[in-house]
Amino acid sequence: PLLDPDAFLDRIKPVVRAVISPIALVIWLVVVGWGFKTVIDHFPELREQTQRVLAPGNLFLLYLALILVKSLHEFGHAFACKRYGGEVHVLGVMILIFTPTPFMDATSSWGFRSRRQRVLVGAAGMMVELFVASFAAFFWARSGPGTAHNLAYNVMFIASVSTLLFNGNPLLRYDGYY
Repeated sequence: PLLDPDAFLDRIKPVVRAVISPIALVIWLVVVGWGFKTVIDHFPELREQTQRVLAPGNLFLLYLALILVKSLHEFGHAFACKRYGGEVHVLGVMILIFTPTPFMDATSSWGFRSRRQRVLVGAAGMMVELFVASFAAFFWARSGPGTAHNLAYNVMFIASVSTLLFNGNPLLRYDGYY
């Protein structure tokens, strides 16, 4: 544990209410759908760049993307928990597969009476990642070779493939498990 983000989350609660709303869900669906279409339209280039994802020159950018995306993922859980009246008192770093990874304790959501609210808190991290992956796909598809292009690819890769394979997997004790 590093700090208590609850006071910060209380201060930005009006923003959180706007971000977690029916209108925001429609925007999310449009952006993620458009991002998916962008990936399909550029699939040959995507497949080619996938060959180099673990290249030594890309590992730093991949790690940077992991930290950025997983931090946003955890804030997604925290925002959803706070939106429905929960408390989030722990923000910290844990070692996950030999990698320091951020975490937030949103377990107060387990006490919500509404199953829909509990599910949304669990899914919020993955929803944030897919939203971020869509914007990364837009940038990646429109940029040329270079560091920013590679970073956008890594963000897109981490925020889509890894979140669906690991966080959405009901057999692992991550988001999909609960």
